[in-house]
Amino acid sequence: MSARTPPQTPAGLPSELLVRRPDLRQAEDRIREANAEIGVSLANFFPRIGLSSLYGSTSTELSDMLNGTPGIWNIAAAVSGPIFTGGRNYEQYQAQVAAWEAEVALYEQSVLQAFAEVSNILTSQQKLIEERKARQRAVDALKESVRLSFLRYDIGLADYFEVLEAQQQLFPAELDLARVERDQLIQVTRLYRALGGGWELELGQWQWPEPTPSPAPDSPSGGTT
Repeated sequence: MSARTPPQTPAGLPSELLVRRPDLRQAEDRIREANAEIGVSLANFFPRIGLSSLYGSTSTELSDMLNGTPGIWNIAAAVSGPIFTGGRNYEQYQAQVAAWEAEVALYEQSVLQAFAEVSNILTSQQKLIEERKARQRAVDALKESVRLSFLRYDIGLADYFEVLEAQQQLFPAELDLARVERDQLIQVTRLYRALGGGWELELGQWQWPEPTPSPAPDSPSGGTT
């Protein structure tokens, strides 16, 4: 392998490499934040009542809630006062669910873009490998032509113009080969960036994404007051 030969991309790169990408980490963090906001919104629906009376027995509010009074959320609205005024909590909950769904969609889009980026780079790499082989064959053939021209010149079968002509064909071919080699190195750096840091990792360096729990977007019964 020459000094200009780029490192070979190994087969079977795992898709988990992509979780290190800053854009995917940021999108994942936004999902967690949106999910946490849903938890805050749902907490506002929880009935704020007294559970026990002055002497430790069941409070009147708790008894009313558990003894057949219809609609736990209606009761909560009654005992919580302005918390449920105008259905503001329910509207806030709906807004937070919508925000979570939007972040999930953005995350999915970011993942697809990451996979597409890697795919395009790998395709370009393969094309450049084939192009380099063709350029190398052309350079090798022209180098042989220059060598033979010198031999013919040395034994007096050709003038030096033939040597110069062979060299004039060789130099542009070598330049084209160098450009392909440059493009290959550029693609390697692009792949490193697309993978979020290359493909060589020790076992202890793996950082698996934590599962993000999905909220239950079903509206609570009687949430609108």
